[in-house]
Amino acid sequence: MHGRIDKIMTDYYYPVLNDEINLPMYILGIGARDTEFHFIREDGYPNHQIIYCVRGSGHLEVEGQSYEIKAGDGFYLPPKVPHEYYPTEEIWETHWVTFEGREIPAMMEYIKFDKAKVFHIHDLNSVDAIFKKMLYLMRTNYYYGGQQCSAHLYQLFIELNRVVNLQNGSQDGAKLNQLQPVIDYINKNYPNDITLSELSDLIDLSPQYLCRLFKECLNLRPFEYLARKRIQQAKILLLEDKKNINEIASEVGYNDCSYFCAVFKRHEMLSPAEFRNLHRKSN
Repeated sequence: MHGRIDKIMTDYYYPVLNDEINLPMYILGIGARDTEFHFIREDGYPNHQIIYCVRGSGHLEVEGQSYEIKAGDGFYLPPKVPHEYYPTEEIWETHWVTFEGREIPAMMEYIKFDKAKVFHIHDLNSVDAIFKKMLYLMRTNYYYGGQQCSAHLYQLFIELNRVVNLQNGSQDGAKLNQLQPVIDYINKNYPNDITLSELSDLIDLSPQYLCRLFKECLNLRPFEYLARKRIQQAKILLLEDKKNINEIASEVGYNDCSYFCAVFKRHEMLSPAEFRNLHRKSN
């Protein structure tokens, strides 16, 4: 379905669904409006919605809270959540997508959209590029367009996670810059014994604050990052097939081979020997 209303530049599509309904996620509708309408939905909307502003400003009421929505801002509305939104300027250009699928609840939880949420997009162009691909596919009415849009929808969620949750403005960028000497030190010295005090002294922080900073920036504790670095290097050495597992354990910083094997299996769901054999067979 496609429509243009007077001078309001409106482009929207509600596809006839085919096999994509069997996919983990799929699009029910997508559109763009130069001037968003005034919607009052006392019983909410039946499906998941993501709406973001590219120009102008508007107002959102949801769950007893009021929000001003400007360019770069967006909001997620779960099904059946009462809400109201309307423009506060002559132009309030929004892009929106509605969607469903059996894996949507898990995906929404992963990207921290597990309830109604207002967010800011720190790289609007990257999100809008994915949106425009989906809009183009709907416009062409290509037979496999719905399936391709499902793939782009997944990409949209991953990109939203990056530009909303992982790049929360200059403050978090400054925190990551502050942490960079510690990351560089671990990457260079991972084969050695490293203490938390040693890492915190690098940037003149308490060990407790360093752990908090790691968690905020990387969602890991410092020694979790160290373990991942060691396992990453161990996998490279296992693929080279030149050293035995005990030698590899020692080379990446584990004096106890049994402990190394336990850590490796916890990360990879395979023992080092199984990992090596799997890739040896595939080669």
